[in-house]
Amino acid sequence: RAKDPLYDLQERAVNSLYGSAEVNYKQFIYLNVTARNDWFSTLAPANRSILYPSISTSYVFTESFNSKPSWLDFGKLRVAYAEAGSDTDVGPYAGQLIYGVGANLFGGQPVGNLGNVVPNANLKPMRVAETELGLEMKMLNGRLGIDLAVYRKLTSDQIVNAQISDGSSFVTTKINSGQSENKGIEMMVNVVPVKTGNFQWDFTFNGAYNITKVLSLLTSNYGENITVGNHVFNGNVQQIVGYEMGQIVGNGYRRYGDVPNGPIVFGADGLPLTGTSTNASAIKIFGSALPKYVGGFTNSFNYKGILVSVLIDFKLGGKMLSGTNFNAMRHGLLQQTLVGREGGTVDANGNDPGRVVGEGVDVNGNPNTASNTAQNYYSVVRAKGLVEPVIYDAGYWKLRQITVGYDFTRFFKGVPAIKGLKLSLVANNVLMLKKWVQNIDPEAFGYSSDNVVGMESPTLPTTRSLGFNLNVKF
Repeated sequence: RAKDPLYDLQERAVNSLYGSAEVNYKQFIYLNVTARNDWFSTLAPANRSILYPSISTSYVFTESFNSKPSWLDFGKLRVAYAEAGSDTDVGPYAGQLIYGVGANLFGGQPVGNLGNVVPNANLKPMRVAETELGLEMKMLNGRLGIDLAVYRKLTSDQIVNAQISDGSSFVTTKINSGQSENKGIEMMVNVVPVKTGNFQWDFTFNGAYNITKVLSLLTSNYGENITVGNHVFNGNVQQIVGYEMGQIVGNGYRRYGDVPNGPIVFGADGLPLTGTSTNASAIKIFGSALPKYVGGFTNSFNYKGILVSVLIDFKLGGKMLSGTNFNAMRHGLLQQTLVGREGGTVDANGNDPGRVVGEGVDVNGNPNTASNTAQNYYSVVRAKGLVEPVIYDAGYWKLRQITVGYDFTRFFKGVPAIKGLKLSLVANNVLMLKKWVQNIDPEAFGYSSDNVVGMESPTLPTTRSLGFNLNVKF
């Protein structure tokens, strides 16, 4: 019988040296300092070492008061700076030219290959530097708590695949490129609005606002871009200098006067034109696929051991390209494609109701009167790679989880081994409260890679789940 054994051995290592120190003054001023050095085997000896320090200080101002206000339980200010490094996805031996033996024979002899990635022995580790300023307060005997943080993160020397001339017999090489800035605000608020002997209501809000901007790629020239992911149909994701990360780009409608929100321009055949008045193939930038606002609200109620918890969460501010609606439009499956699909008598303008007259203007700025068949009109999204009709706001509000349970601990007071017992019924992904994309769940993505963020592709629908949770403490 035939055998085709494969042998493979890959080894990589990271050696690290770490040190830390902590001092405090009268239990209200604290200083922490750390330093770490990593040596990555995947990088060249001259570049594989990276030292990254951190320093943080905090001031517990409530401990410095001779007499603190009665409403203030605890208060702390903190400031921190930290660096980190990584060889990201650089594989073992990536800096060496490796000769492999293919499975195919030529003239009865095995054929060797060098792969399609040319090694780069000058790669350096990726670096991240972050600064954070925070405030933490607890008030009203624990009934109100606030944790607020403002941060800025700078990522440099990112390791990316760069396309090279295939005349070299290779396709890509790994390079250090780009710098991005990530900044935002994070907040957590805990409130106990009602607390009696038999009933307690706890409210928690956890939210964040974040913007990630591309500062440079190969250069810092505004508008320089690289494509990091492509949709299976049309459109792609680009990183563009001067813009937020994860920009969705593709063919859009031509607008009269090339004004962003101007009327759509139609050709003599009644079909929408793309690009601009001077460049029909010009693509448009539709916005970042990354959400700006992320968070959730949790309300928890406890009445004599009966536990009820409700979580509502949200993601807002991002864009998405819907492949599901793209497909549905070109096949006439969307509700809006019903217009123009019924025949009848010719109207006063000479248009057959079985044809579609697009709302917009002709190339001269006059109201469009040209028509085309419904099939041609709606399938143009595929014929011209037109993605603007299926660009949506990817935001949503969801009733994410409902939990109903009971605390049985009181019934086991005579059992020393059991310290606590709770049984709960949990429902997840309960209800879509608000969304801006039709027909699909904004979270239903056929892709899993961050490189194609915002590129929705037909996939299985999201599901609602019901389950039990038993929590026992011994």
